[in-house]
Amino acid sequence: MDSSSAEISIGDLAATLWSRRLLIICATAVAAGIGVAIAFVLPEKFESSVVLAPNGDDVGGKLGGAGALLSQFGGIASLGGLSLGGGGGRKSEAIATLQSGVLTEAFIRDNNLLPVLYEDDWNAAGKVWTISDPAKQPTPWKAEKLFREKIRSVHDDKKTGLITLTITWSDPQLAAKWAAELVARTNATLRTRAIAEAQRNLDYLNEQLKKTSVVELQTAIYGLIENQIKQVMVANGSEEFAFRIIDPARVSEKRSSPKRARIVILAIFLGLTIGCGLAFALPRKLAVRMGRLDRDRSLANQ
Repeated sequence: MDSSSAEISIGDLAATLWSRRLLIICATAVAAGIGVAIAFVLPEKFESSVVLAPNGDDVGGKLGGAGALLSQFGGIASLGGLSLGGGGGRKSEAIATLQSGVLTEAFIRDNNLLPVLYEDDWNAAGKVWTISDPAKQPTPWKAEKLFREKIRSVHDDKKTGLITLTITWSDPQLAAKWAAELVARTNATLRTRAIAEAQRNLDYLNEQLKKTSVVELQTAIYGLIENQIKQVMVANGSEEFAFRIIDPARVSEKRSSPKRARIVILAIFLGLTIGCGLAFALPRKLAVRMGRLDRDRSLANQ
């Protein structure tokens, strides 16, 4: 009994779908057409990635032979708020600088990227914005937000310790150029910051050296001064100060989006689902009429 009911139910289901096959075909075709249109209307995007290795958590911060002395005379370093290179947050600082809003805004301004990022709102011939309201015109702040949310992404691989910076843009050459320039700007920013910090420390240590005649303290200070001089030398001689480039940014020949085949397949599936749903949702009287119409057409064709 149960088997017979199941067979009848499946038969009714199949008969209902068959009687409304034209509706299902039309819904699927319409959805497929919309999917194709969307797939080819969406702008093409390309990704360019650069793989980076942080130069250790102790970049510019190794104490060398002064470490033992500093453990004995640590009060010297704490005076005046000196930072003599604990190094625990060097990697975090480098990643934060790479994603810094200030650095990104400066990058956008220096390269005059507003007309590029907001090309649709820019009149290249007149070199003016097409948006008349100044409050709605693009600004470096808005561009940085766009960069952060849709263009730049940074991935920190906890297993390998490598950092991947990815730029997504419609022009593959610009994407590769921006990725490389952001890394170079980050290295330059951190290198300049480290040199300035070491120089401040040197100035302070030299002042303290003049104020003491205790041999032990003088020895400790000389060790710390030597360490700061080494930091300045390392920073001045290292282009890749914070990040070493493991795999440089390359110009991609394959778009990352849109995934046209996937969009079309999903559209066809959605259209088929909607068509079947409408087929079962039609009133019974309309279903009977549609079934008779199909049979009449079949007889006429014969």
